[in-house]
Amino acid sequence: MLRMLVLALTVLLSPVALSLPFSDADSSKVDYSKSRHQPASSCRSLMSLTTVDFSVVTASLESGAVEFCAVSGVIPSEIRFAVDLPTNWNGRLFMHGNGGLAGTPPESPGRRRTSQRALQYGFATAYTDTGHDRRIEQGGSFAYRNLHKLIDYGYRAVHLTAQTAKLLTEKYYGDAPAYSYFMGCSTGGRQALMSAQRFPNDFNGIIAGAPANDYSGLKFSQAWRMTALKERPLDRKEIEVLADRIYRQCDALDGLKDGLIDDPRNCPFDAEKDLPGCDGADAVTCFTDQEIAALKQYYASVKLAGRTIYPGHPVGSEVSAPGYDGIARPGWIPWLLNENGPALLDLLGSDFFRYMVFVKDDPDFDWTEFDYAARPDNLTQFRDIVDAVDPDLRPYRDSGGKLISYFGWADPDINPLTAIDYHDAVDERVGGNVNDFYRLFMVPGMFHCAGGPGPDVFDVMTPLINWVEAEQTPASISTEHKEKGETQYSRPLCPYPQVARLQSGVDPNDANSFRCIEKR
Repeated sequence: MLRMLVLALTVLLSPVALSLPFSDADSSKVDYSKSRHQPASSCRSLMSLTTVDFSVVTASLESGAVEFCAVSGVIPSEIRFAVDLPTNWNGRLFMHGNGGLAGTPPESPGRRRTSQRALQYGFATAYTDTGHDRRIEQGGSFAYRNLHKLIDYGYRAVHLTAQTAKLLTEKYYGDAPAYSYFMGCSTGGRQALMSAQRFPNDFNGIIAGAPANDYSGLKFSQAWRMTALKERPLDRKEIEVLADRIYRQCDALDGLKDGLIDDPRNCPFDAEKDLPGCDGADAVTCFTDQEIAALKQYYASVKLAGRTIYPGHPVGSEVSAPGYDGIARPGWIPWLLNENGPALLDLLGSDFFRYMVFVKDDPDFDWTEFDYAARPDNLTQFRDIVDAVDPDLRPYRDSGGKLISYFGWADPDINPLTAIDYHDAVDERVGGNVNDFYRLFMVPGMFHCAGGPGPDVFDVMTPLINWVEAEQTPASISTEHKEKGETQYSRPLCPYPQVARLQSGVDPNDANSFRCIEKR
């Protein structure tokens, strides 16, 4: 079980780098790769900056693709951070977020790869493990009877690391960053929105990919969906049949049969009406009444005490397509069905109930037996710490900040409808004109942060920098779908509520053949 949990979190941490930040640097309106600053002090001198607020543990000059000062340290009580300071600095700070339940150590290869990519363009970089080490405190066990670590995970670690990174940067170069940026997906997306909500002056530009911002609602949803399939879980073949029926009915609703569902909200699929039934016998190509009932619950809204707390999951993520690792499999694998062990939702959902939400944590609690008619005693407290659902982004807007969010319509983990709900709530709270500082891009066919049949190769960082520093509002974002390194097609992403529509008589595989239009 623990080994599988480590695997689950590794998968969740992978997508951050797959969006390929800075890949469109050459076409940027802002030459952010130009370095204008050199160190004003030695790397080793940063060791003397240890204070009551943080402790610098190491500071050493390293070389690779670029030369940089690698700083590591600790913020009380156990928040580990890494700040990398290039010898040739572009005057900007780049911080990247976590995946899953965080806890990945700063020295991990994945963290270093993401940092190296930013360093090559002259950024100082920052990262935190959020106050725990997943190799020691696996999964959600770090929060077991430890409110302080839960707070660090919820919001404190990212904020304090950003402040510490800015201080180290100023001491090393003699200048503070002119611009600071944050990028994350999944948990990193939640961290992104939390930063905009709680700490509007931390970052000039923020990227929130597939944000798990309604964290408590998500966890109830995971338990809801896994409970629905508990009595009669589907196998791979049944998932493939399900996906085939859904896509056969809904793929071409946008006028283009391309293996993508443009907007699942338009799909009229009904499991009871549209799936082949069985006459008492359970077969791989048909669905029993029990299975159909389970699917109807799976797609239904989550309710607590008669109140809807999380929207029903849309169709579309069942389809087989390459995932993070390039291997084609149904999108529900390994989230709802892991052929080699527990499903990811099983692992992630169980930790929430065992270690994080109850006043009296219970490591042996069976979350599949949770009573949905009753609310946990301290759910309100948990939400205040971890959920990033406050729609009042006026302080962030007024600070001049810009926010870009993206979300795969075929995400099998986090419900893409939550991104639209949050965007609409912000628009209402700030009094309209939300797109002046916050733009949401929905990605047809993309799984969780990356993967799927949709276009999942794109650079969001360059459009964000152009928006922040050159006032160039992103009218669209260029994307590609690649398999084995080869581009299969390109497509523009349009800011919600606009959608991409193919113009007649042109190549459907070329992004230039599409226009962003208001959805009718």
